[in-house]
Amino acid sequence: MLYTPLQNGEELIGSQTFKERYYTLKAIAKKSPSKDHLLKQLEPINPKPTRYVVKQRINIDAFKDWWYSAKQKAYTIKNNTVSNSRHSWLWVAGMAVMYGLRPTEIAAAVNLTKRYVTDDGVIIKALSDPDNQDNYLVLGDYVYFTDAEGRKVSIKTGGRVVAPIPSPEMFDFLELKRSLLPEYSPIKGSQPRTIAGGFNATFSKRIQSMKCPVTQKYAFRRLYNLLGEKYGLPIELPAIMMGHSATINENKYKTEGIDATLEVLKGCSKLPIPLSVAIEKLTALGVDIDSPEAKLFLGVIYQID
Repeated sequence: MLYTPLQNGEELIGSQTFKERYYTLKAIAKKSPSKDHLLKQLEPINPKPTRYVVKQRINIDAFKDWWYSAKQKAYTIKNNTVSNSRHSWLWVAGMAVMYGLRPTEIAAAVNLTKRYVTDDGVIIKALSDPDNQDNYLVLGDYVYFTDAEGRKVSIKTGGRVVAPIPSPEMFDFLELKRSLLPEYSPIKGSQPRTIAGGFNATFSKRIQSMKCPVTQKYAFRRLYNLLGEKYGLPIELPAIMMGHSATINENKYKTEGIDATLEVLKGCSKLPIPLSVAIEKLTALGVDIDSPEAKLFLGVIYQID
């Protein structure tokens, strides 16, 4: 496990992945009956990273421009197989931004075209259902494809229910109700634990072939995180939706910089204002806040009994 080569062909020693593997093995070793022996074997190894990958980021306008341009080009391709493939990977890209998911997690969705019923009888509508305004997505434990032997392939964080960024306009723009899962055949002989990584790697290659401004799949998750701030989502919610803790979300997916701050501020300016501020602004506009009509509207908006 520790010295398994990286899929992108880069040198393993000195990478962040090597460090993560090292400390995972160390944690396992500490719980083993042979703890002392195993820890002694790990002692000479230096896990400190010596190379750092620059985290890519993309803003929503750049993403939409690229996505729309790539979509229009896909329509011009006469080869149906190639055209359909491009449309499907663009759909995955849109889902990654709106739901903050890894490509393999999108491949585990179970209510894309049919409703999902929980053990308690709760019905979650199909994503494709035009009457479904919530657009909740149910992630199963396994993706839709198997390995060559027919074995199921599990996703990293287990099944859960996720909701998109609350922007119906963006959801419609990306045509997400028209589910288009890509055709994907794992490399023959691949083990289930490596197949998920292969699907993610294929996604990166496909968006790169369509001239995407970023090549890292996590750039889309960072954009989701940024949009979550812009639309006023509680800081814990995007972390839960992405399947990890708020701490990991802050360290790994937080997008910083002046442009990111401006993006958030643009969204904050459209968020609901406190009741006291609303009364102040309405009074300044000459509205009689003691009138029955004003009290009715304020009562409904601010849930005043």
